[in-house]
Amino acid sequence: MRARLPAVLVALGLTASCSLQTLGATTGDLTLYATFDDVQSLVAGHSVQISDVRVGTVTDIRLRGYRARVTMSVQSEHRVPRGSTATVAKTSVLGENYVLLTPPRGKDLATGPYLGNGATIAYTSVEPDIEQVTAKAGPLIEALGAQDVNAILDAASTAFAGRGDDVNKLIKQTAEVTDAYAAARQDLGTSIDALARLGDDLARGGSELDRLPGTLASATSRIAHGRQHVKRTIVALTALAKEANLTVYPRHAARLRTLLRELAAISTAMQRGREDLKALVVKLQKFIDTPPITVNGQVLIYLWLKGVLLPRGGGGPGGVLADGPLPNRVEDFRLLLEPPR
Repeated sequence: MRARLPAVLVALGLTASCSLQTLGATTGDLTLYATFDDVQSLVAGHSVQISDVRVGTVTDIRLRGYRARVTMSVQSEHRVPRGSTATVAKTSVLGENYVLLTPPRGKDLATGPYLGNGATIAYTSVEPDIEQVTAKAGPLIEALGAQDVNAILDAASTAFAGRGDDVNKLIKQTAEVTDAYAAARQDLGTSIDALARLGDDLARGGSELDRLPGTLASATSRIAHGRQHVKRTIVALTALAKEANLTVYPRHAARLRTLLRELAAISTAMQRGREDLKALVVKLQKFIDTPPITVNGQVLIYLWLKGVLLPRGGGGPGGVLADGPLPNRVEDFRLLLEPPR
């Protein structure tokens, strides 16, 4: 019983240390996972940040295969868009590690979609720290002896002597180029995404692309096989056209020329008689509009006889009409004054 007491105390100590690491840390209802090749000095209790603002805490780190699986607790009001990147970074050269969540570029972050509870961030990376950079530069420094380093420094001093302005201009131009590349980073990312989508489309159509060379080879062989047939067909069509020119055209050329001459004469006659036709139409219109009294004098004789003859019923004593007005009134000649009916 006494032998087990130290083991129990060690377990309680470990549990207490883990709880103390996360005590007072920023946590939330959203749990996310990310797997890294290297977590450097990241431990439970380190922060999870978005744009240098703490939104959560690392709650657990476990080895999954040969990679480190990190569990993060994020505040639910800070929604993480799909396609975000998780990066193990460092607050400063001597600072602590943290997990940086970077939303995807070129997407509307206000509409989502967002990662749900228990989701795994697929895109991860690790920023190299000063120790890794020093470790990589160590072999190079060791390969250079003290004399080599002094020679390099002397050569650099001689080369840059009196050329401070040129060096400053070079540094300024380098900074401008770097800024230009930084400004175009989003465009470069969009281009890379487009190339990735193109690669996916080509991958989906890989079977058709694999059949394309065989299809082209088959079409080429068919054209080569039918080349003689095509050539004979073209020769036959050329001979047919020549025969038509020699047979059909001479037989109907004279008749066609005659028809064209007659058509030209008809057109000339119609052009020449246009004024006569116009005058005839004017005369017909005038004849139609003229009152009928001018036609052979018939209406004129009728009206004259009507003015002379007494109306029906005879006349009374003294030549006065018994039941009607006197003849030759203006009303009897109203047809002469009215327009034609």
